[in-house]
Amino acid sequence: MSWLRFFRRGLALLSLALSFGAFAQAPATDCPAPPAPPGAEEIRAGMAQARDRGFLWRIQKDGLESYLYGTVHVARLPWMFPGPRVREALSASATVALELDLLDPDIQRRMAAGVAARAGDALPASLQQRLARRARAECVEPDQLSGMKPEFQIATLSMLAGRRSGLEPGFGVDLFLSNLARREGKPVVSLETVDEQLRALAARNRAEAMELVGSTLDELDSGRAQLMLAHIAQLWAAGDHARLARYEEWCECQRTPAEAAAMRRLLEGRNPALATRIDALHRGGKRVFAAVGSLHMTGPRGLPALMAQRGYRVERVVLESPAPDLLALWDFADPAASEARFRERLGDASHEVGLSLRTQIARTHSLRGQFAQAHQLLDGVDAELAGTGAEPRVRSLLERGRTWRSAREPAKARPLFLQAVQQARAAGLDYLHVDAMHMVALVETTPDLQLDWNRRALAAARESRDPQAQRWEASLSHNIGYALHEAGRHGEALQAFRDALAARQRDGAAASRQREARWMVARELRALRRHDEALGQLRELERELAAAGATDGFVPEEIAENLLALGQADQAKPYFAQAHALLSRDESADRPDDARLARLLELSR
Repeated sequence: MSWLRFFRRGLALLSLALSFGAFAQAPATDCPAPPAPPGAEEIRAGMAQARDRGFLWRIQKDGLESYLYGTVHVARLPWMFPGPRVREALSASATVALELDLLDPDIQRRMAAGVAARAGDALPASLQQRLARRARAECVEPDQLSGMKPEFQIATLSMLAGRRSGLEPGFGVDLFLSNLARREGKPVVSLETVDEQLRALAARNRAEAMELVGSTLDELDSGRAQLMLAHIAQLWAAGDHARLARYEEWCECQRTPAEAAAMRRLLEGRNPALATRIDALHRGGKRVFAAVGSLHMTGPRGLPALMAQRGYRVERVVLESPAPDLLALWDFADPAASEARFRERLGDASHEVGLSLRTQIARTHSLRGQFAQAHQLLDGVDAELAGTGAEPRVRSLLERGRTWRSAREPAKARPLFLQAVQQARAAGLDYLHVDAMHMVALVETTPDLQLDWNRRALAAARESRDPQAQRWEASLSHNIGYALHEAGRHGEALQAFRDALAARQRDGAAASRQREARWMVARELRALRRHDEALGQLRELERELAAAGATDGFVPEEIAENLLALGQADQAKPYFAQAHALLSRDESADRPDDARLARLLELSR
């Protein structure tokens, strides 16, 4: 059987534990298009480009290695393709073991019979009407569900509720692994029987079924169920096992004794039997790749813990991607494009990395003067900080402070920056520690305090072993030079600007940033009345700009000022004219004020 036929079969089945047959689209205006099975080329590309997701453990006993893999039953198309390390584990295994092999025709028949409605299963009219409305909202005709027991109808709708987030049962990881194993000639076995799984999933009586349908409809109608499904899928994609293991803290799925009992029956109640069967396969001399839902892999009663209790050496194979370099995603001249890059990385980010990304999205709004949106985004981040590490906390403080400063309320920003200084220092986050001190300097009210904070930040940057923290040296030396220039301490300012230039050159900064640093040195030479030296550097900048086909109105302005100071007013006029022509068209924050532009125009005549 070819790849494509395997995939089409799995996609048509959807997730057989929950839904059967292809659902026709109900006439709703916002229904997502039914997922199209990828062609052979798309499948090959997906496998070639796949990255590792989910949770993988290596288990060893009696000289044999097997694997536990935590899956997700709904996914996006790219997620279903196993990455290199998962493929390696799969290739090293002789047998693939799933909760149920949903491509087994006998299992399909048994499952279909087990979920079929029986006499006495009908819901009260009011609840049935709510269920029908919800079905249409999820783009399913109610008649297509009516052949199932009520608890399986609502379970189907719960799974389909992820489709607007791109989460499809047909892209479930378990289904694809079953396809892949068959293609590679590996036997696929079920760790449970249909009857065992149905006992865990089915309501025990009509009253329980009614309560389950009603409460799940409440969650779906409020949107909470959709958010929770997307969040769990996101944790899986990001390999965020730590947060997934704390699901009881945030899932709101055990609010009553009945809900807690149902969760125990669904997860912990099934784990001992799953562990026993994995152990039996392994003891039979087979290297097993056991793939089950990820929530079975958490806590002291999860499968890794149970296998350790049976004498296995259990080792987590970490699949998480490294956190993105947030600074590399920034283009401060284009906040909107930066926002798009941050949002793109949210898709595969862990919970904590996602919070940090969201603080940067907030910053893109504050840079555009959209302060209310920035605060709203940061409020959302702050609501999810419980139990997280220091980085998202520090970043939230920094971006909240920057938002207040950009809104010209530095008094509200200063205490936030001071908190960020303390928390970043305590956590050893050198880059953010330096950033926070540099922000305190920007909101201090006296030049001496500003200079002091900049010098403290510079010392921390130079002492740090973090390359990103070290890269602060150029900006901080520049800020120190500017403060000293404003204080009339031009000799000290010149040295600071030379330090900034050396740091830019050492860091391999862009040519434009290096030219800016050289311009600052030249300007300070003029302040020291060393006009010939200044002109020598400025003429070199002029030649480089011409060769690059670039312009910078501040260079001809500075040349003109030096010529004027040397008594060469006539030679200065064309440079004043050029400076006025360029700078009067400047729409950036660096545009000179009207008085300065008027002076340039006057001196050009």
